[in-house]
Formats: sequence, structure tokens, C-alpha cells
Amino acid sequence: MKPKAGTEVFELIPSQKMINFMLKYSFFHKQVIQIPMSIVTSTPIDFDVLKKALNIEIERNDCMRLRFYKEHGEFYQYFLDKFVVEDVPVMTFSTEEEQEAFLTADARKPIRHLKGEDFRIIFFNSFDGRYGIYINVTHLCMDAAAVFVFFSDLLAVYDHLKNGKPMPRPLGEYKKTIRKELAIVADEKKMKEEEEFYTQFFLKDGDPLYAGVHGPELLEKERKRKHDPSLRAPSCFDPIHDKAELAKFDVSKEDSDKILAFMQSSGVSPECLVQLAMRLHISKINYRTNDSYFVTLCTRRRTLDEKRSGGTLAEPLPWRIVLPEELTFTEALDKMAELQMTLFKHMDYPYLECRELVRRLFNYSPIAASSSMMFSWFPIGKDTMNGWDYEFSGYSLGRYIMPLYSFAMYDSHTGCFKFSYLHRTNMITSEHIKALHEKTVRALLLGAENPDRTLGEILDIL
Repeated sequence: MKPKAGTEVFELIPSQKMINFMLKYSFFHKQVIQIPMSIVTSTPIDFDVLKKALNIEIERNDCMRLRFYKEHGEFYQYFLDKFVVEDVPVMTFSTEEEQEAFLTADARKPIRHLKGEDFRIIFFNSFDGRYGIYINVTHLCMDAAAVFVFFSDLLAVYDHLKNGKPMPRPLGEYKKTIRKELAIVADEKKMKEEEEFYTQFFLKDGDPLYAGVHGPELLEKERKRKHDPSLRAPSCFDPIHDKAELAKFDVSKEDSDKILAFMQSSGVSPECLVQLAMRLHISKINYRTNDSYFVTLCTRRRTLDEKRSGGTLAEPLPWRIVLPEELTFTEALDKMAELQMTLFKHMDYPYLECRELVRRLFNYSPIAASSSMMFSWFPIGKDTMNGWDYEFSGYSLGRYIMPLYSFAMYDSHTGCFKFSYLHRTNMITSEHIKALHEKTVRALLLGAENPDRTLGEILDIL
């Protein structure tokens, strides 16, 4: 969908190029770059008023007016001055199975972003008497943080129309962010400095070892096939066999309370805490390696305007770290926090550039990688939706190019931690995911109960 003459046109920014890279190498299933999410609330919603609020939201939230087109093999984007949604489906579900099946079916239907469709929205009466809002949006327009901004601002606009509450303050402009991001990557001196940092970052600990949730089987099989016992990065990207399942688990209230109490007393970042627990399980089933490498999504929203804007800004950061078994749980968390702060300072180096750098440094093939999963922590709390009670849900895309994407959150309304795992089924089984989840929770509890335990002692118990 090309723009009218005279319209300002932008190249894709690095976070969008990363998304487009995933699309490029998913040959048959284009839904891999969309985000299907919903919230349900027990607060009654007048869907006619909500539709009016939605069109106001589109005026306020400029990423919802983004459009994309392709020319001479390159992708470009521009903003519409105005866009109005004429009709929003309103569904009524009588059973949980019916609701889940309907929304999952939509989640797996590709968004036609090159034909003017960037999102689909459905309002619904939930099977349990609550009220729901579902959005399926191309990741080129929104990342997860932007989806939460959308839900929160939409409900605030609705409150203004329905209940006379003050109109929420304006959202930040994604257009300004695009200009800022393009200026950052145009700074050749800065990009060279970032390349030098990441070169030293990876070389100081040598070639990373792929340590997956399925154990060493994949790596050993490829070592045997290639007659190379020193190989450390197997071929784990597969654009053909991309069938995926989404597994969801809730941690019990009792265990969640113990973990939350430790987080609050220690001040530890949940992003560091959950990853450390996951890495302990992965170490246990991969020769007890102390070297683990996840790519961890960073929202990259630094200013208030960016935190209150739509669009895609998130990019993975290479959380590669060596944690000797002699470290206590607390000391390991300190190391994780130190790594987190270091990488935050270097978050402007595009992920695709970093990926290519690692390939050059260690001579990987295009489909090989030493990172074993992508991880996200969703920092949503009780006040995320402007005081509305809500329950959040994500839906399975049915396909995914990476082996595993794990994401976690604390649900302040149920008081439980929630974990979701989107995994390629040709490589990672349901049993692998169940073991990952159970051992992650076990490691969290062991560390919370006695943070002076060493990592080695925890590994002995796991």
C-alpha cells in the first residue's frame, strides 16, 4: 500500500528490521511476526462506546496509522493522517474451549501488512460473564510494551467517554522515535564503538556453548554428523519445520508468595531472578556447563514519551554469562544484575549486527546459533490498566522460527507468577518444557529459601 505523493517516508528502524528478518526466513507461515493478545475484565463494558474510544485511540496512537510497502526489494513505512475502523466484531462465547479456539484461529491467520492491514480487533463477551478486548497486530507496528500501552490508553479513553473521567494525557509519538532511531544507526562512530565493545564481550569468554532445554542431544548429533567434537553452535534455525506450540503454566499461590517475598526483600530484578533459575536447569542437563547464552528482549524505552508510545522498539540483548558453581545464589544474581546494566548501556547496537558479528567471530553457518532461547519479562502490575481489573492472555501462533521463546510475568490480581513457552515441536517436546518449568520453579524456591547456597549445591539438588 504505497503512500500518496508528498508523504514523508521512513526506512525500517533496527527493531523492525529484526522482525522483518524473521518474516524473510519463515518461508510459508507469515504469522510469525504478529502479536495476538487479549485482556478480560469483570467491569462491564459498553461495546458501542468502546468502538468510539477505539477510533479516538487510533488518532492518539500514531503507530496504529502506520502503513508499509515494498519497493525494489526494500521495505518502507509512512503514517496515515487519519484512519477509522468502521466495524468491530463483537463475539459471545459460551465455553472456555470455544473462546480459546476462536481467538487462537485468528492468532494464526496472517496480518496482511503490505495490503493495508496492520491489526485486527475483536470485542467479546467472555464465557465466564466478563468482557474482553482482543488485538492481533503486526510486530512491525507494536511490541509487547506497545500492546499494553494500547490496552491501558484505550480503557482510559473509554472511561472518559463513559464515566466522565479526565482524558488521559497524550501519548508519545512513534514518528519521533523512528527519526531518533534512524539517527542513532547513522552515527558511524557510535556503531563502530558498539561493535568493538561486543567483539571484546564475546571473545573474553571464548566461543559460547549451545545449551538447550532439550539437553546436549542436538549438539552431539551435529558433532557426530560433521565429525567435529569441538563444535559448539548447532544448526537450530529451521524455516521449514516451524510448527510450534504455546505451553502456559501458573506457579501456585504458595510458591509465588515465597518467590515474591524474596524479590521484595532482596530488591532483585525479576528478569535476573527468573533467568538465573532457568539457566541452572539448563546447566544441570548440559554437562553442568557454567556458560549460558540467552537473547533477552529489552524494551529500550528510556524516556517517558517512549514508555507511553506505541510502535516497536524492543530488541534482544545477548545475555551471555559464565557463572562458576562456587558462586552463591546471591552472588550470581549480582553478576546477572551487573551484566544487565552493562548491556543496557549498549542497547543501541542493532541485534542483526550483533548476530552477524558473532557469526563472523566464531565462523557460524547462517542457520547456526549458540543462544538457546529468547526470554522476556513482562513488567505489568496492578495499575497497568488504570485501575481496571484485568486478566491478560497470549495466543499460540502455531509457527515459530526460533527453537524457544519464554516469557514470564507476575499477575498481581491472582498473586501468581505466570510462565509461557512458545517452542518448536520438531526440536523441543512438551516433556522438555514441563521439565524446564518445574525445575525453574524449584531453583527459584531453593534460592529464595537460602540465597547463601552455592550454585553447585543447587545443581546437586535439582
